Amino acid sequence: MLLNTSASRIRWSGRPVSGRAVVGGLLLGLGLLGGCGGSASSDEPATENSRPDPAKNAAAAAPAAEAPLRVNVFLELSGGMKGFMPANTAARQPTAFQNRVSALASQTNRSPAIAEARFLLGLKATPLAVSYPQFRNVLQGDTRQAALGTELPTMLENILLAPEADRKVSVVVSDFIYGPEKKEDFALMTTRITDALALVSKKQLAVAVLGETSRFYGNFYPAVKHSPRGLPLDGQALPYYIWLIGPPAAVARYLREVLPAPGPAVQQAYFGLSFPQVPYAAVLTGLPAGSQLAPGGAASVSYTTAQASPELDIEGVKKTAEFTVALNLEQLPTAWQQPALLAQQLQVSLPGGAAPRLVPGSVRTLTAAERAASTALAPYTHVLRLRLNALPKGSSTLSLTLAAPEVPAWVSQWGTQNDNPPGPVPHTFRLTEIMAGLRAAFPAALPPVFTAQLRLSNQD
Repeated sequence: MLLNTSASRIRWSGRPVSGRAVVGGLLLGLGLLGGCGGSASSDEPATENSRPDPAKNAAAAAPAAEAPLRVNVFLELSGGMKGFMPANTAARQPTAFQNRVSALASQTNRSPAIAEARFLLGLKATPLAVSYPQFRNVLQGDTRQAALGTELPTMLENILLAPEADRKVSVVVSDFIYGPEKKEDFALMTTRITDALALVSKKQLAVAVLGETSRFYGNFYPAVKHSPRGLPLDGQALPYYIWLIGPPAAVARYLREVLPAPGPAVQQAYFGLSFPQVPYAAVLTGLPAGSQLAPGGAASVSYTTAQASPELDIEGVKKTAEFTVALNLEQLPTAWQQPALLAQQLQVSLPGGAAPRLVPGSVRTLTAAERAASTALAPYTHVLRLRLNALPKGSSTLSLTLAAPEVPAWVSQWGTQNDNPPGPVPHTFRLTEIMAGLRAAFPAALPPVFTAQLRLSNQD
């Protein structure tokens, strides 16, 4: 191996990338990780001065102090929602809906991250502001104020018409059943949802959608087959949804610091979220014995700071070079931390060179044992490896981008065109069209979750 690890050649450096990128230096230490050549006997030991300090690197990537959040929590209080909030008795324990939304409201009310929390009930007219104790009483079964409900597009419009809605996080709790009074509006369902979310487009807001289920006790009102008395249910599972609408950084922070963590059964979809700073490190020393992250590949790689813009010098890349990156992705939604999704959505590009690629199976979550056994890996949650087979002559830039996922598959599984009473599989009437309207409120190409760039120098 011809990896140059002398202190004069290796130095840690990271700087933010403009726009929506993660951290400009994300891959700048990749030469420390995996570019190797020759036999094991040619390895040069890393000196103490050349070893990266993960704590310092993580600190350099830490975000600046954030302004306190301002939040509006909106609960649709229609006749069709009452069944999620039956009066609790000794014989009937709180529903999953009551437990989940009560915890959400409580943490929103007392979180030190929140400077202002308002609680509102969605009735037939304009949302009604109530105190936190009043909101809590409604969740516990005091639903006497329940109205017929407001059509879904109008409900969303009213929420986004609140003062400074573009600067707050709006938390919307509803079954999101769309039953327009004018039946011809069914044909415009997707467009009407998009129009209702006009502020999302104009102010480049983000939207998070969490889909959950709960037992339901009371009258279920179909969207089409209207029944004055509804259809009585006694504990069947029905879907409900929590939407978060607001500035991307504020929505991400609310998800991370305030909202009770979603369990594995919670469905998730996110639009417009991006993460400008993600802690990272290139790791060579301090690995556990037998670690899979040990350097590999046939090329010679060294890290130089001779120029103002640091580069990885690579020789013999036609013999393949591999790079490994450690990332801390705990800021990302849990659905976006899954290795399968990361492997599918991560894109690697190198203009003028042979297409680089992720090493199959290399994207994975670090185990607790791996992190505990290595101070170098302790601050990070994930690792991945990249492979290069060719480089353009001179200098070039490699980009690693996490493309934002589109509407997830669970939406079509939970959607239905059948307006009959619920069956054994939870479903929401025409959810696919509702989510298509939400997606259309964003640009045709969603902004990337993050982008990192590395300058490479071909020494051949």
